[in-house]
Amino acid sequence: MNVGIDARLLHSTTGIGRYTRSLVFEYTQREYFQNDRLVLFSDAPVPPEQQIISDNVEVVISCCQHRILWTNWYLPPLLQRHKIDVYHGVCNFELPIRKVCRYVVTIHDLVPLFFPELVPQKHLLFFRLFMKRVAHTADLIITDSEHSKKDIIQFLKVPEKKIRVIYLGYQQQYHRIQEQQRISEVLARYRIRQPYLLFVGVIEPKKNLERLVEAYSLLQKNAAISKEMQLVIAGGEGWFSERLYRKVKDCKLEQQIVFPGYIPDECLPTLYSGAELFVFPSIYEGFGLPVLEAMSYRVPVVTSNVSSLPEIAGEAGVLIDPHQPDAIARGILKVLSDRQLQEQMREKGYRQAQRFSWERTAQETYQVYREIYENRN
Repeated sequence: MNVGIDARLLHSTTGIGRYTRSLVFEYTQREYFQNDRLVLFSDAPVPPEQQIISDNVEVVISCCQHRILWTNWYLPPLLQRHKIDVYHGVCNFELPIRKVCRYVVTIHDLVPLFFPELVPQKHLLFFRLFMKRVAHTADLIITDSEHSKKDIIQFLKVPEKKIRVIYLGYQQQYHRIQEQQRISEVLARYRIRQPYLLFVGVIEPKKNLERLVEAYSLLQKNAAISKEMQLVIAGGEGWFSERLYRKVKDCKLEQQIVFPGYIPDECLPTLYSGAELFVFPSIYEGFGLPVLEAMSYRVPVVTSNVSSLPEIAGEAGVLIDPHQPDAIARGILKVLSDRQLQEQMREKGYRQAQRFSWERTAQETYQVYREIYENRN
């Protein structure tokens, strides 16, 4: 079987980048894929230090910076030339309109449909033009949670039998850091001091960080938490991030809130391990990968009671209404003021995280490829 994957975001720092990298890594390591061929299609050369070396992996480059043009004009002839049996579009609406082989698409979420004001107009236009068409062009759809599956059925009018729920995983090679000196050294690099509350993720409106800042401000004003307690918002900038910086300035919290930027994978375990609490008040997530990561490092989690987040956190997290800053503040305070609760959450969270792995994600995704390949006639 010849499998093609959209690898344009393979080295991106986004969640889709991590999803793509994890699938590719697992396929190169697992015996079940050894008799198949993997072709990675990208729109830009891969830096030498990031190249994937494997006998059954090939990288095909076709340079074009216009995403829709690349997908619909450049990609289909390449799929035919390389005799691809199954092509996997990993990023929502990124599938060719013209059918040249069997297609799988991963629809992570429907954010532009529910919250059009939170995304750029260009992204919204692409979504409206292509999302429903892609959903019906694909032979099978993968999505990250049962909640997203329900949304796809209801709003894209896709039959349930066409959708497969495959949960994401986390990097199990990393573990909670116990050595305080090691934690202190890494934190100093980013001008972070303990104690601190932590958020990890792309800085964009759906993450609801302005309300998190308001909640943090309430806790500081009411002296509910120490003035020494920092709020660390770690992640690369997405769209409309300037709104958050204005909110921090308006609340006069520039000295208490730290923006260390994107944190590389090798430093994330230390950042999570040093945190008192992980807060993820997003208003919509297809999965919520940072919640899973935090639980795997035994960090207590406060997260939203909407979309897929209760599904991922299970009984291990404290769930809050993300639309109310005072509710976010109460959730944070509930955990910080109860040491026994913190210990219970650490253990429950770690056990919950063990239900997920990239190995399982990749194997179940591979079974989707086999399913449509074997039914191609």
